[in-house]
Amino acid sequence: MIDENVIEGLREYLKDHYVPDQEIFSCNESNVEYEERVSASVIFRNVSDDASAYIKNNKKLGGFAHALDRKRKEKGLKPADLYKKANIDRRHYSRLMGPEGRHPSMNTVISFSLALGLERHEFDELLQTAGYALSNTSSRDVCIMYCLEKGIYNIDDVNALLFSIGIEPLTRDVG
Repeated sequence: MIDENVIEGLREYLKDHYVPDQEIFSCNESNVEYEERVSASVIFRNVSDDASAYIKNNKKLGGFAHALDRKRKEKGLKPADLYKKANIDRRHYSRLMGPEGRHPSMNTVISFSLALGLERHEFDELLQTAGYALSNTSSRDVCIMYCLEKGIYNIDDVNALLFSIGIEPLTRDVG
């Protein structure tokens, strides 16, 4: 059971850090109006050569599965220890790590990152390998930021905090 003081701390953290979507725009224009205004002011040019060079120079090899496996080995965990600690089913783990190379959901990446006990910068790097980032416009993400700041890595505790603010858990019980 999660301590009531931790839940209250999360509520205060959300008040200070959560930014609703409508506050992102400085004026009362919609996303469509904003995109139209920005698009009208941009002169497009053919950038395929520049883009190809950029991708070639900046793409990291191996993707999420490679990065997860490297972090698991750095932490001295066996595969079964990791997926159990993350509350991830063995078959799901195998699909992510095997030749299929399935793309993980953001919740799955967060669960593995918590199970590995990653510091914030490592946490963000692993998220990025799967194409994700935490945002202060998401209550779930702000709750995860809170857990990282407070050193709360146990998946059951994180799920309890998410539940306490009305958000679905990261993972379902696989027991």
